Amino acid sequence: MMISPGSKQTFRSSMLTIGILLLTGISGCEKVEKYVVTINKPDKVWDSYTLPSSALGGYTPVIDMEGNVVTHYDCGGNPSKLLPDSSILCYASKIGGFVQKTLRQMSPDGQVLWEFNDWDGDSARQHHDFQFAGGNPVGYYVPDMDMIGPAAGGNMLVLSYLTHKRSEQDIRKGRLIDSVLYDIDASGNLLWQWHAIDHIDEMGFSESALKDLERGILESDWLHLNTASYIGPNKWYSEQGDERFHPDNIMIGSPNARWIAIISKVTGDIVWRLGPDYSPGNPGADFNGLNFSHAAHIIPEGLPGAGNLLVFDNGKASGYGDQHARGRRSRTLEINPIDFSVVWEFKHPRSSPIMGNVQRLPNGNTFITEGVSGVMLEVTPEKEVVWQARGWPLYRAYRVPKDWVQTNTLFTDIQK
Repeated sequence: MMISPGSKQTFRSSMLTIGILLLTGISGCEKVEKYVVTINKPDKVWDSYTLPSSALGGYTPVIDMEGNVVTHYDCGGNPSKLLPDSSILCYASKIGGFVQKTLRQMSPDGQVLWEFNDWDGDSARQHHDFQFAGGNPVGYYVPDMDMIGPAAGGNMLVLSYLTHKRSEQDIRKGRLIDSVLYDIDASGNLLWQWHAIDHIDEMGFSESALKDLERGILESDWLHLNTASYIGPNKWYSEQGDERFHPDNIMIGSPNARWIAIISKVTGDIVWRLGPDYSPGNPGADFNGLNFSHAAHIIPEGLPGAGNLLVFDNGKASGYGDQHARGRRSRTLEINPIDFSVVWEFKHPRSSPIMGNVQRLPNGNTFITEGVSGVMLEVTPEKEVVWQARGWPLYRAYRVPKDWVQTNTLFTDIQK
């Protein structure tokens, strides 16, 4: 039996993922951690706190610029996201995992402010991402932009999974795990949903890629979507009237298939796409496309580089059929989404084949999570690393303003 390069890579990737998840699980169970800061240039950094989150384990710390844990939340996240009132959106499980049954918003003292687990089979089935619908489009700090959690009446956009039997789909010979987006209000009422399986013809797969998908040996999670964010207010829509970038539209990314796309919130159609065909003359060909990318989003208005696409390009071998590409070193890319030119690029000294995150900071620096190595770093536009810390492997980390955090002085004293 002939096995395609993509299928071979799937097997190797699965084995790698299992090993890393075991490490990540250990990290999530740690209750007191000291992150080792190896670089800190106070005059060049955005002075703030860092929120590292592991997909496994029931614990999310908050660390200062010296690596001290200033407080923690007794819940994990895939990812965890902090709100301006110091509450956190996380999951309820104490063990964790990449698919979550229950989403929670918790106060700093551990009070459950909101909870949801009622989408499919008494489960939220959340994986990899979620957003607060209304206000902030990307789930991290933007000056003068509010973030409204469900406990305050805000809606939620949730990235989830739905499993189809062989008889229910014709994409794959075997069961297929599909990615689904849905909107809920604060009461848990379903407002909107989108199923990736319904839009395969809009994803740019070649005939070879479709055949590879059909006979996939292990890849039942065919797209493995790992990001979902609103486009938000932007110059492409407000100044040029480009409907593809309507603020309510949603950006998603498939690391397995090597594409990023924008979904119309009104029609559900894919209206913009980068990949998976990076042959000469196609968008992304000039920078050799994306390999297993994470955290793709449009930089929000109010931050330097607003309107550009920011993405962590892991570099792991990925893609199906003749759209498959070999692995390479990880990099962070800032891309003009209209002409697909590279605005800024940072080549990482370490590779992170899975996991990772990128965040544009108010001072123009970029905060990056190298998931596998557990390294978090702040990089200037001139590509100088001005802050670097290392901990256990982690899924994502975010920088948050200090006034968003209620510090625990007793907890900090324990580490001294």
